[in-house]
Amino acid sequence: MNPTQRPAAPDPQAPHLHVRDTMERTAAVKGDWLALIQAHHAMIESAFNDVLSSAVADASSRAQAHKRLSYLLTAHSVAEENTVYPVLAIHGLIQESDKLYLDQAHAKVMNAVLDLADDKGSEAWLERAQSLKSAVLLHAKQDEEGDLYPRLQAALDLTTASRLASAYRREFLSVQPG
Repeated sequence: MNPTQRPAAPDPQAPHLHVRDTMERTAAVKGDWLALIQAHHAMIESAFNDVLSSAVADASSRAQAHKRLSYLLTAHSVAEENTVYPVLAIHGLIQESDKLYLDQAHAKVMNAVLDLADDKGSEAWLERAQSLKSAVLLHAKQDEEGDLYPRLQAALDLTTASRLASAYRREFLSVQPG
């Protein structure tokens, strides 16, 4: 860019384009409910990496990246809380299900702190974002993918697993960007 050119204005549609891409990728995922959740966990991890990237130096780009992350976290939590966690409880994993609900609540509070902060992009804000990333990925990779979801998958018959996949996908796609 030469010195007389102004930087391009941020595209106000950019977060919605990312959301549309997320919805298209969700619709395209083949496989069972667990494959879909694992795909969403990967999308969430990628969105965290975008938020925390040193390449996202300007406030507008970081805000767009955080908006996409917030959408993914919200849609994913709605889908899990309304479909998977109840099925865990129905299959005897009540305390484990309760812990997952509590983890989600803590993540929502941590994300709200980021969203409401006046110091977006500061070192303190980035540290809080990293803490949220660590908590979310521990919850997703260790508790869910590493333990509870494989146990649930083994306990479900094909009909129930298919219904769970459809319900999870429907709930995720029902969340619209704010």
